[in-house]
Amino acid sequence: MGVGRVKLETTTSQTAADFLPLTASNAQRFVETFTTQIAGQAARFRLPSDLTQDVVQETLIRALRGLPKFRGDAKLSTWIYQISYREGLRAVERWKRHRERNQPFDANTDFCSENAEAVDLVGTRDEVALVRKAMEQLPDNQRFALGYHYLDGLAVLEIAQLMGATPNTIKSWLKRGRDSLRTFTEITH
Repeated sequence: MGVGRVKLETTTSQTAADFLPLTASNAQRFVETFTTQIAGQAARFRLPSDLTQDVVQETLIRALRGLPKFRGDAKLSTWIYQISYREGLRAVERWKRHRERNQPFDANTDFCSENAEAVDLVGTRDEVALVRKAMEQLPDNQRFALGYHYLDGLAVLEIAQLMGATPNTIKSWLKRGRDSLRTFTEITH
């Protein structure tokens, strides 16, 4: 079972100038262009669906507000991923604090909805469930690095910039994650 790299040509080739000046129609195009990728990234945080939607919305708001000041030090898509990553981390912390203060964990909470694109990418629903189960077993850093690299098509250098780690650390997380996935799938087959 192989998972190929997804090319996100439409988002990685976009520049800030493509959406400026920031008019209502340009803002709408921006939202349409990046929402799917942001939602995919937000889902990796394993939050309840309402919090995942909050992460997507807050990321889009922050990105649109900052777009006119975007300097272009990184690709626009990488900059947006950084905003989404930080928003996801904030949401996880808020959720943990909320859970600690309030009721115990609800086993019926929907953490990750079925993604039709993932079914097309990987194969059958059984294979998707197997990969999802294996990914859930990974430490966060490995799970995010694998997702960014293989699902979002980001280069190691971009992932390092996004996650605040060195390229060698990212390579290590990718290797450990792949090895763990390989071991998990061998055990289950």
